[in-house]
Amino acid sequence: MTGPSSPNSIGAILGRVTTIDVPCRDCGSPVSRPAQLSGRPDSWRDAVRCPAHAAAAGVDAASARAASVRDRDSQTWIDTVRAFDAVAGYELASVDEIDSTKTSTICRRLIDTHTAADPNTGHRGGVALIGPTGIGKTRALFAVVNALAPGRRALVGSEDTVLAVDVPPWELAAAITARITGVEVLGIDDVGVSLRRPDERMLAWKALADVVARAPHPVTVVLTTNLQGWTALTDWVGAQAASRLSGWTPLASPGWTDRRTGRTHEQWRQDLLAAQRPEERNR
Repeated sequence: MTGPSSPNSIGAILGRVTTIDVPCRDCGSPVSRPAQLSGRPDSWRDAVRCPAHAAAAGVDAASARAASVRDRDSQTWIDTVRAFDAVAGYELASVDEIDSTKTSTICRRLIDTHTAADPNTGHRGGVALIGPTGIGKTRALFAVVNALAPGRRALVGSEDTVLAVDVPPWELAAAITARITGVEVLGIDDVGVSLRRPDERMLAWKALADVVARAPHPVTVVLTTNLQGWTALTDWVGAQAASRLSGWTPLASPGWTDRRTGRTHEQWRQDLLAAQRPEERNR
C-alpha cells in the first residue's frame, strides 16, 4: 500500500510533476515540493515549512502546496512568453500600462469575467486590439493573457503559428482542431499577415472559430491587427469566422500614440470610431 509520503502519493497530489525534497525552514526536515526549472530563482525555498510547523504557523499544508504549484505555473508561463520574444519584456505586461482608459476597462472586465466563469460553461469573451504599428497592441494582448494563462491551457502566437502554416491544406482543419481543442486562453498576434492563400486562410479561421464555439469550457480570445475594423477583418478571415469572432471580440485600441516616435495617429482613432458598432462605443 502506498504510504502518505511515498513518491506515488505525492505525484498523485501534484499531478505527477517532478518533486524534490526541500528542508523545512524551522526544523530542517525534508518537505516534498515541485521541482523548479534549472536556472530559475530558488528564493521560494526559504519559505517552505513541514506540515507540523506550517500548522503551528497557521499555514494549511494543502494551501502551501497549491501555492507552490501556482508559482511553478507562473514561471512556466514566463518562460513561454520569453520564447515568443526574449527581449520585449512581455512577461511583465499589465493592464495598468494600457494608455486608453476605456480599453483598460474592457480588458479588466474580460479578465474578471473569465476568472469568475463556471469552468463547465461555454463562456466566450475577447477583444480585438486594432491600430497602427507601435502603439502597444502586442503588449496589451499579453497584459490580458498574462493575467489568465498561468494554470490554464493557453496558446499565443503569430497568425501563421496559430493557423498551422506548416501543415498542408488537406490536413488543415484537423490540425487546427487538434491545436485549439482544450485551449482556454487564445492570443493571436498580427492578424492580417498570414502567408496562406486566401481560401486556405479562411478555412483555417473557420476551423478555429468552430473549435472555440464548441468548447465546453470558458474561452477568451485576444487578437491584434492593423486591419481597420470588422469589414476588413471579415475580408481577411472570411464571413463565417467573422460572424462568430465579432460576437466575442469587440474592437478596441490600447491608444493612438506611437511609443517609439511620440506621433499621435488621429486618423486611426477616427477610423476605429467609424468601424465600431454603437454598443462597442458605449462600453
